[in-house]
Amino acid sequence: MEVKQGFEYFKLLEEQFWKKLDEGTIQHITFHGQLKAEDMLLYGEFGFALIGLKPSVLVEFRDEKINRLYLETVIEPALFALKERKLKYQVIKDIQTPESDLNGSVLIYSTTCSINELAIVLKGEEKFIEEEMMAVILGYPGNLPKSQEEIATMKSVIYFHNLPNEELVALTSFAIQESEKEKTLDHFKEHFKACKVILGIDLKLLMQ
Repeated sequence: MEVKQGFEYFKLLEEQFWKKLDEGTIQHITFHGQLKAEDMLLYGEFGFALIGLKPSVLVEFRDEKINRLYLETVIEPALFALKERKLKYQVIKDIQTPESDLNGSVLIYSTTCSINELAIVLKGEEKFIEEEMMAVILGYPGNLPKSQEEIATMKSVIYFHNLPNEELVALTSFAIQESEKEKTLDHFKEHFKACKVILGIDLKLLMQ
């Protein structure tokens, strides 16, 4: 499949994945409804990585069995169907961040990206990864606050899929500092243009 077809195929496989989950599993991975299933969709992140906008995508459903199911029913068939092998995946072993234990999570990564931070994770050279490093690996222009002072100046950013006559679908979200607003606007403009031209989708930005 070409890039746009591959993106649409991933989206379809992900929709089927969620439809087949039982209610108990959905309650578990959404922290008993604290998160919405529609806000956990990864097709946007996959699309960004597929067209070279992101070094990697983290798949983390707080349950290794669900991560594995997503790998087998969404990631593997989507990657296999692509004409160009631009993306690969790796199951993470024994790596933690300040926010979570990533053991058993899946990292979809670009084969053309050569950033040192990504190589360190893929080789398992570090067992504890700071949030700033995770932000680089995942291609975010900002990261979670590191102090009480940064909490006060933090802004939340969401990129939405702007579908005609439908509700907005969150494609990615991250935290930035007030000082990173301009960098984030440039980041969004790059994503907006590439997604419009290559994937045929419109994005919308929320920053608050």
